[in-house]
Amino acid sequence: MKALYFKNKSCSVCSAFFPRLVEICEEYQIPFEVIDTLEEPEKAGQRLVLSVPTIIFLDEENRELRRFSSYFGSQEIKDFLERYFLAGGQKH
Repeated sequence: MKALYFKNKSCSVCSAFFPRLVEICEEYQIPFEVIDTLEEPEKAGQRLVLSVPTIIFLDEENRELRRFSSYFGSQEIKDFLERYFLAGGQKH
């Protein structure tokens, strides 16, 4: 599993949530990539990211498992990860 975090410099919510994302990814041993949508619009377009912040969790074959966009919280992400790993997903 891998996480993609789409943000931009003018998004205060993106900056505020980023430390929580780091904590979650460390807790669940998930590598992540940060993508600034203003600096890399082609990457945002490839994943159809229309708003920030957006977090996309990918499986080992880069298929989208789950997307969190605009309004979400840490607990929603943790709940998803717990269900995923309990269902047999592999931690990396």
